Amino acid sequence: MAKKGLHPLLYRITVVGTKGGTFPIFSAVQQKGSKLFLQADQDTHSLWSGKKIVSAATGQVAKFKKRFDFLSGTTIGKKK
Repeated sequence: MAKKGLHPLLYRITVVGTKGGTFPIFSAVQQKGSKLFLQADQDTHSLWSGKKIVSAATGQVAKFKKRFDFLSGTTIGKKK
């Protein structure tokens, strides 16, 4: 037999896609307003759409190299 109180409560929330499509799911986390808005779904993700998404944000590796470049003695993107 299953133990009582072992599993978290499940709440029904609505997932809203990038184009406005919705579908219900169950979640252990109750979202404010019971809606979860997606930033990438099957309509916009490059895996399904085949389009490259150019992100405005700099990648984490580039940020790390820019911050700690002085330790290696070389510079990124600059010729000596």
